[in-house]
Amino acid sequence: MLNDLALVPWHSLRHAFGDATDVPRLLRALASPEREERQTALKELFACLLHQGSVYEATARAVPFLFELLVDPATPERNWLAFLLASIADGQGYLKIHTSLDEQRWRQLLADRGTTLEAELQREDEVVRAVRIAVGRAVEQLAPFLSDSQSEIRAAVARALGQYPARASELLPQLEAAEAHETATDAREALRLSLAKLRTAQA
Repeated sequence: MLNDLALVPWHSLRHAFGDATDVPRLLRALASPEREERQTALKELFACLLHQGSVYEATARAVPFLFELLVDPATPERNWLAFLLASIADGQGYLKIHTSLDEQRWRQLLADRGTTLEAELQREDEVVRAVRIAVGRAVEQLAPFLSDSQSEIRAAVARALGQYPARASELLPQLEAAEAHETATDAREALRLSLAKLRTAQA
C-alpha cells in the first residue's frame, strides 16, 4: 500500500504550513496499528491539507493515497478518512475565504509581494479545481458513508457528492435513499442542498 508515495515530488508542493515533505509520513501513519498515532496523523492532515477549510496543491496529490487507504478493508477507522476526503471536496482557496474580511489590506500585501489579488485568486481556483477533480475520480467510494453512525460524517459526504453534477444520474439515487432515512438536522440540510444541485443539473 502507498507504494507510489515516493514518486510524488512532495518537497516542491505546498500545504498550509510550507513544503509537503511531511505528508508521506502522515499518510503512512493512518494505517498504523497504534490508535494514537492514527489520530495524530489525521489531525495533522486536516490541519495542513484543509487548513480552516482551505485546500492546497499538496491536497490534490494526497487525495489518491487517501482513497487507496479508504478502500482497503484493513485500514482502521475508514469513516474518518471519508470525512477528510469529503471535507476536502468541499474546500476553497485561502484568499477566497479570508480576503472578504479586509480586501484592501490583502491587495496591499500581495502588491508588496509583486502580485495581485486577481492573479492569486485565479491560481487558487486552479488548485481547487485540481482538488475537486482528484476527489471526483473516486467520489463514488464516499457514498457508502452516507449511512455512517456519525451525523457530521454523513453531512460532509452529502455536501461532497453535491459537488459533482456531472455524476448526477449515479449519485442522486444514493442521496435520495439517504434522505429517506436521515433524522439529523445537519445531515438533512446537506442532503437537501446537494439534491437540489444535482436535480438542477439533471433537469
